[in-house]
Amino acid sequence: MAKQKTILFVGADTGGHVVPVFALAKEFIEKTKYKVTVIGVGTATEKNFYSQIPRARYIKIIAGKFQFKSFFNNVFSAIKTAIGFIQSIFILISDRPAVIFLKGNYATVPVAYAARILRIPLFAHESDAVIGKSNKLIAKFADKLFLSYPLEIYKDNISNGFYSGPILRPEIESKTPGDYKRFGFDKNKKTILIIGGSQGSHSINKAVLNALDELLPLYQIIHQTGTKDAAIALEKKRSLKEEYSKRYFTSPFINDVHGAISAADLVISRASSTIFELAAASKASILIPYPHASLNHQTENAKYFENKNAAVVVYDKNLSPTILYSAISKILSTDKKRSELASNISKSVKLNGRETVFNYLSEKIRN
Repeated sequence: MAKQKTILFVGADTGGHVVPVFALAKEFIEKTKYKVTVIGVGTATEKNFYSQIPRARYIKIIAGKFQFKSFFNNVFSAIKTAIGFIQSIFILISDRPAVIFLKGNYATVPVAYAARILRIPLFAHESDAVIGKSNKLIAKFADKLFLSYPLEIYKDNISNGFYSGPILRPEIESKTPGDYKRFGFDKNKKTILIIGGSQGSHSINKAVLNALDELLPLYQIIHQTGTKDAAIALEKKRSLKEEYSKRYFTSPFINDVHGAISAADLVISRASSTIFELAAASKASILIPYPHASLNHQTENAKYFENKNAAVVVYDKNLSPTILYSAISKILSTDKKRSELASNISKSVKLNGRETVFNYLSEKIRN
């Protein structure tokens, strides 16, 4: 009897790396008889998602995150990465995976080099319009680097690059009607969703809160603030007239952000991989790139969609209540601009990346 084959995934730390691995690993569990092992670094996000994959083995390793301005941090990170490399060697010898799939960040590096030494086929995926530092290293010896954006937009020469599109969860790909009752909203009134992201949402929150008096007479607003500005937003809500307070839903975190996206006529967001969820849902969007993102990747992401006339971009340095209100008004004052943006964003990128990568890896395992 042939030994059951194993596919190993690495997706660590934040949702941008964990969620695509969760979606792809779950696909393999549901559609194949392969064993699935998932490696991370032990964050709450990992535990939350990977616990939902039946029969998958979840392993935590140590890995160091390098910061080029901090010598002592880099020394400590190098030691942690070396430990992670040794851990990875033992895991790979034990599991002997047929293929390894990496969602590139610092935690993938020790596993990638262990795979190289043991000559295990290696595949990685890049979410952004700029190749990340870890993926630049890994791409030199990986079998394939799957890309979320078309190959021609990348400044790096990627000989093994393949345009697959992003890896999305099935529920993101399905266009479901918005649940207005959940927010206590009127389905006949225009709704705006603001999601600042896991970091750097303060400037967006500040502009939104200072524009509420002008926005709420016209629109309903769902506002995910993050934890730091949650109390300020709640205090602002309490100060509003009852009529307007009912039109303003605020929460530090929205569990079902897909439901909130479905309910929105316009989404204001950072330019992270969330863009692809907006594209899948065909939502008109205002993108505000986080200016301190690694390699300025959010700005490059936003520029791609701006050049496709698929989103309006407002840069953080220019962000103010007046500019934000003006951008919102131009999109929502007529259906023409909103419909144009919604249509263009869904046509701007491939949205079947999960299926593409699944089929490619499946074929590799079979051969």
